[in-house]
Amino acid sequence: MLQHLAQANSSGFPLNYGVFQNYYSKHEPYAGNTNMSTIGTLGTAFYFLGAPVATYLVRRYAHWQRQTIWVGFAIAIVGLGAAGWAKDFGSLVATQGVTFGMGILIMYYPIFNMMNEWFVERRGLALAVICASTGFTGLFYPFVLEALLNKYGPESTLRISAVGLLSLCGPCLSLLKNRSPVSPNEAPETDYSFLKMPLFYFFALAALLQGLGFFFPTIYLPSYATSLSLSSTMGALLLVIYSLAQVVGQMAFGYVSDMRIKRLWQGERVPVEILLFVSPFVSGVAILALWGPAHSLGMLIAFAMVYGISAGGFAVLWARMSSTLSSSPALALTTFSYFACMKGIGNVVTGPISSALVSLSPDVDRGTYANGRFKGLVAYSGACMLASAAVMVVWWVGKRMRGWLGRRDRSEKEGECVA
Repeated sequence: MLQHLAQANSSGFPLNYGVFQNYYSKHEPYAGNTNMSTIGTLGTAFYFLGAPVATYLVRRYAHWQRQTIWVGFAIAIVGLGAAGWAKDFGSLVATQGVTFGMGILIMYYPIFNMMNEWFVERRGLALAVICASTGFTGLFYPFVLEALLNKYGPESTLRISAVGLLSLCGPCLSLLKNRSPVSPNEAPETDYSFLKMPLFYFFALAALLQGLGFFFPTIYLPSYATSLSLSSTMGALLLVIYSLAQVVGQMAFGYVSDMRIKRLWQGERVPVEILLFVSPFVSGVAILALWGPAHSLGMLIAFAMVYGISAGGFAVLWARMSSTLSSSPALALTTFSYFACMKGIGNVVTGPISSALVSLSPDVDRGTYANGRFKGLVAYSGACMLASAAVMVVWWVGKRMRGWLGRRDRSEKEGECVA
């Protein structure tokens, strides 16, 4: 629960950057700047993209985990507070984007490693609870940030947010601890045997493609609502609905990933490959069939609900993907970091890609697909999701083909022996 609260108050803030972007896009000196999404992208990309390095250092210097959490927390608070004095786009990128994101990276993975120590059998559900914390913050963060921005402006809002995170997150961090004492002499070697497993590369490709399409809806939903002449409050409401749906999806996927069903899989857990297909497939269909044709608040609400449940549950499956490759907790942590890195790559390119796609159709054309301006974003995001689902189909077909060819070879050899 302490890890849940710490994650909620730290990582929940950058994931609600869409409220800031909507404000920046309508107020000087940032109005008309199509690169503003880069700030939110960097704020979340660091703790994905830097995962392999962070987890290596966490395992190498395990006895410094608690101190590392505090260092990362301090950097994040400084970055967020300093953004309150930023006067131009470059300064916001350096503070609200880079510095804050780096702090979250340093802080997050020691916390995740502690979770790995405490939970084994229900690790998927435990990860779901921690991930769901960011969804819980989405129930109120958009409204709070929206009210603060409208009343005080972005500078004061960022300073208030820094003080708020310090007050809410600090007490939780002080109570976190390892399951067992860690000796300074313990420095386990990292096992890279998973790099020889074909399944790892299929998992990694699926995570990469899902990451390439995941962030666009959450960043652009408020702006899309504005293009329909809906108020900024309605844009914030859509993020709240998405966040609530995300909590439901994360808890559901986490619970199902740990289930053992005797009738279908002889008491084994639900194959993670099935869940890895369902999540991006439903997400892709929702983007293309609900977001694209949306010309009313009702359609956007339906999209936010379906997309939140389906897309939000994907990251929860990383724990099961890791345990499918190896039962070793150490190896599971390492593979988990690589899946996070794949999503980080998608996160980094989201800003430039979204800017390029929006610039292709800068004008809103109501009544057309995705209001004209957003049709590139919708098509690209939906295609990435469906491609991620297709990766698991290719793996399943290949697995079936290998099994069929293996059985045929055995039958032929048995026939030769009989002859």
